[in-house]
Amino acid sequence: MTSDSRGAASTAERHEHHRGDVSQADGPGAGVTGDAASSGTTAAAVPTRRGALPLRVRQALPGVVVLLAVVLTARPVGDPDTFWHLAAGDYLRRSWTFNGPDPWSTMSTQPWRLHEWLPELLMSVVQEVLGLPAVAWLLPLGVAAIGLTLWRATRPRASLLASAAVTSVTFVAMSQSLSLRPHLLSFAFAVAFTAAWLRSAQDGRPRWWLVPVTWLWACSHGMWFFGVAIGVVAVLGIALDRVVGLRRWLRLAAVPVASVAAAALTPTGPSLLLSPFAVNETTQFIEEWMPPSVRQPGFLAFLVLAATVVLVWARSRRPVRWTEVLLVGLAIGLALLYARTVALGAAVIAPVAAATVQTLLPPDREPVTRRETRLTVGLTALGLLLAAVVLPARAAVPTWGAGDLDARLSALPAGTVVCNDYGVGGWLIWSHPNLRPTIDGRVEVYATGHVKEHIDFEHAAPGWQSYLAKTRCDYALLGKDQPVVEALTAQAHWNMLQRGSQYVLLRAPR
Repeated sequence: MTSDSRGAASTAERHEHHRGDVSQADGPGAGVTGDAASSGTTAAAVPTRRGALPLRVRQALPGVVVLLAVVLTARPVGDPDTFWHLAAGDYLRRSWTFNGPDPWSTMSTQPWRLHEWLPELLMSVVQEVLGLPAVAWLLPLGVAAIGLTLWRATRPRASLLASAAVTSVTFVAMSQSLSLRPHLLSFAFAVAFTAAWLRSAQDGRPRWWLVPVTWLWACSHGMWFFGVAIGVVAVLGIALDRVVGLRRWLRLAAVPVASVAAAALTPTGPSLLLSPFAVNETTQFIEEWMPPSVRQPGFLAFLVLAATVVLVWARSRRPVRWTEVLLVGLAIGLALLYARTVALGAAVIAPVAAATVQTLLPPDREPVTRRETRLTVGLTALGLLLAAVVLPARAAVPTWGAGDLDARLSALPAGTVVCNDYGVGGWLIWSHPNLRPTIDGRVEVYATGHVKEHIDFEHAAPGWQSYLAKTRCDYALLGKDQPVVEALTAQAHWNMLQRGSQYVLLRAPR
């Protein structure tokens, strides 16, 4: 290539950098965009260097990251909780009852609140109209929503390479929680809320749209209150940073207060505010509510993000805002608390991590252009299309449940009480509404003592026979390798009706 042709190529690339910048107008979508001042420069005004990769390749990176995440999650329904969410949507469509007694198990004693009713309705309608493969497609759709939100939150604060890198590590940190449940929405909302409050910390403007979005979050998943927590932490940080006067700070502080009021106005009613405390009573028995382990790849990925931020801050001469410090502290606290909240911590730290990584790179980061937007959205749509093509063949049958025992279970009389394996309870509720499981994934509707007694029953611990008398079950659907199976057949003389690949169906002696 001649020197003239190289000069022409360089000029064309510089023109492409500044063509069609995305509007930074505020709003629910734009509220998670730009923070150009975080690196001390204005992106559109700084000449952009030619990187190691061609510009068009770099512009495709965010979309490629999201596409890969979407395609990798195109799999059959395999989360045990997905099934009771489907059943909840079916029940709500029949009754439009958001609170009340549990309609499925004879052993539940606590009120049942449908605080995730919005995605449950969607899942129910999709399953009825398009079938189980379409329900499986909702997982890639949720991952796409998370990916696009991460892009919108990190990209205006970092270069294409830094944004793509942080988004990739964040997806790994979330990987253990990327399952077909409404909590996917919580991860996307947490990213958006964090980015919005970082912008408020910069310009002092309250993002009032967070209030109605909190209402949507409260209708979608029980972690909605973390959105309020993000706001409270940010408001405290803004006060410590002393970037606004008292009057403006009070307006900012009114946003999380109004958000709590909005959450109390969902169809579930003010009782929704008590839901986190109901779940807290039984978290000690659930694996995902245990502290995380360094053996978990997701937790290690979060530690990479957190360590990067802390080490860069420690070596930097640039003062760090209290708002960012407190948000990172919140993220680390969430990740250390439970295995389930590692993904939430990753969502909170991602926008800060992107801006922090950018300080290690040349300051001439690329502005967001229409071409980048088209590539990101287009590649995400391509991933969703590929998922829609492969799932009808791959996801017609779920990978969870006792499907090979369907015929025998369907033949049992309506109202039959079944002492079941904990993990298969949700599948029983959805697949066999004629039966009454003794436990399922909705542990908040069961007394803490009942959950403990069930665990002792599964392990055939001393006194396990009392569980049979208490539940009055005549049948049992249990994992074939569970200790209680041998105890039932050898000690209590239960009959083995059928063996499946993973579960066995037993009947009490007559």
